[in-house]
Parts: sequence; C-alpha cells; structure tokens
Amino acid sequence: MWRGRGGRRERASDRSTGDLCGIVVDRDAVSGLLTGSVSRVSNDCEGVHVGKKTGFAAVIIGAFLLVLAVLAKTYAYDELAVVPLDQETTTVSKTMPGEDATYLNVAAEGGPAIETGPLESRRNVVGQVEASKDASDELDENIAVWETFSYTAPPGTPADQALSGTRDVVPFERTTGDTVRWQGAETESNGVVISPFSFYGNYFKFPFNTQKESVDFWDDSLGKGVPAEYEGTEKIEGLEVYKFVQTVEPTKIAEQPVPGSLVGMPDQATVVADRMYANVRTLWVEPETGVIIKGQEEQLATLDVDGEPKATITEATLGYDDETVKATVDEYKTKAMLLGMIRTTIPVVGGILGGLLVLGGAVLLLRSRKGGDGDGDAQDAPSDEGSPAEATPAKA
Repeated sequence: MWRGRGGRRERASDRSTGDLCGIVVDRDAVSGLLTGSVSRVSNDCEGVHVGKKTGFAAVIIGAFLLVLAVLAKTYAYDELAVVPLDQETTTVSKTMPGEDATYLNVAAEGGPAIETGPLESRRNVVGQVEASKDASDELDENIAVWETFSYTAPPGTPADQALSGTRDVVPFERTTGDTVRWQGAETESNGVVISPFSFYGNYFKFPFNTQKESVDFWDDSLGKGVPAEYEGTEKIEGLEVYKFVQTVEPTKIAEQPVPGSLVGMPDQATVVADRMYANVRTLWVEPETGVIIKGQEEQLATLDVDGEPKATITEATLGYDDETVKATVDEYKTKAMLLGMIRTTIPVVGGILGGLLVLGGAVLLLRSRKGGDGDGDAQDAPSDEGSPAEATPAKA
C-alpha cells in the first residue's frame, strides 16, 4: 500500500504497521492480542470442565456417605445387634487362688457334713434354634431360646456327683437380653422340673449398647431379678467394661429339715431350719455387646434356727478363671469395635463428611456453570492490551 506525502512516496509495507481509518496499528500487538485471547478462552473452558467433574464427584460421594450413614443407623445396626440362635459357650468359675470355700456336702460318708476346700462352677450354654423360631412365631418378637446347665463341685468331680446343679431353658429378647414369658421355658433342680417357668430380668447378658444405669439381673436362688447397679468403668485385657454390682441381702429362701447335729442340736434327730441366702454379684460388662466379660460371686448361705445362724452351708467367692476371661475378650473385642463404628462413627462421620461433600460439590457446579455462561462475554469485551488508546495516530 502506498501513501503520498509532499511529493514523496513511502511504502507502508516496509514498516510493521498498518493504516486503519487513519490509525496506525501495530500488527505484532494485534497478533499478540488475538493469541492471548484464544489462550485465555482455552484455559477458562478447561477450568469449567474440571470444576464440573470435581463437583459431580463430590456430590456423588457425599450422597453415598449420607445414605451409608442412614443405613448404618437404621438398618445395619438393628440387624447386627442381636444374639445368635446357635450360641455355644462354656464359662468356668473358681474359688480365688489361695482361698478355700465352705460348703455342705449332702453326699458325704456318714451323712451331710460341712466341708472346706476349693470349688469350681461350670456353665454350658447351647442355643436352641428351632425353639427360638417357635417362640418368635408365637410371641411375634425376635426371641432366642438358650438352654444352660450349670453345676458346682470340687475340681475334678463328675457332673453327676456335683454338690448342686441346675438346668434352665430361657427365652429372651435378642437385643435387650430381657427374658420373656413363653410356654416352653423351664427350670430343673435336683431332678425336679418346673414347666412352664417364668424368668425375670436379664439372664445371660446385658442389653446391646448398655447404659450406665441399673439393670435387673436374674438371681437363681431368689427366683427373681435383682437390680445390678452401675459402679464405674474399668479395663480388662485392654477392653473397656462397665462394672455392675448386685447385692442380695440375707433372705430366707426355704425351710428345710436337717439333722440336729448339723445345727448344733445333737439331741434332736431332725430340726426345721431356715435356709438364708446372701450374695454380692459383680459383673464386668462390655457395653457395646452387653456381654459379661468377667463375673464374680461372694455367696453366703446359712441354716438359721429361731433367727440365729447355726451352720454355714456355703461361704465362697467364685470368679471367672483367667482362661474364660481371655477367651471372652478375644471373641468379643473386635465385635464390640465394629458395633461401635456402625452405631456411632459411621453415622456421625458419614453424615458430616457426606453433607460437606454434597454442599461443596454443589458450589463447584454452580461456579462452573456461571463460568461457562460468561465465556462469550469475556471474548467480546475489549482487552486492556492492544486497546485503541495504545494505537499510534498517523502523522498529519
């Protein structure tokens, strides 16, 4: 392009400028302006897509965590916090090391006699699956029926030669552990069976998610439930447990004829005595499962005549042996942790984290949408770089 000025001709193409409506424009500046605009648009579009992907991912993960939190609280926990129908366990209690018990041996040579020595108590528990189903159908509740046989004797004594023994068939609610009335419940002691029989309170265990409050617990000698009071939190084998203490004050449980010689009345062949019973039962309970990790009983039974104790027929402190405690901890430690996570950790953490992810994802989606809507305006708007203010006007 040629321009004439004062009889001279000047070739504009020799310069890196152009004449546009009387304005000299720097071509390099225009090229840079266009290149920069395209680059910014590309980066903006890429940012919008990344924001959308991140937002969608956050919303989906957050929604999943919220659903998981709700299901853990309302469904999973209720399904898992139940006792099994096919339970099979054995617990062994012994007199404290170095201590002897005092007990009445009715099968002693020469007649009933008071003896001393170590004692051992065993309890076998077997779940009755079919009976559990029958009881659940009849009562329209979720019921477990467990049969238990327990006996106490000097160590090594066969079960059929035990000092005492009982057999109970106990129906109870699978979550609370509370016994229920059912026609198939029964008890047997000294060969005498009572059926149906009514149990009261908790028999085998405490409720799942045990609280720091008293629980009525079955006492076999009294034939009723007696409050076990919460007395603190301790640790056994690294496992946190609640300590409950049940106190049974001296109570008359029977009248029975005994040889006069047994109660210090040798001149009388037979004397009717009051059988008195007292006990301090201490139970260490894992709170998530309600399982009794350790148990101990301080029993005292006397024969009273005219309100005066004449003979001590049971005086013993029996507690779970170390093997029983360790085996119980090993079995229920992991179960307790999982139940605790499902009951509290997953609902709380899942709810909070899920809510934050959904909220954050929604914000990202809204921002990316606004960024996408503004792309066209950003491209059309003039840039500060290469604006007309920077163009060089042609010389007159």
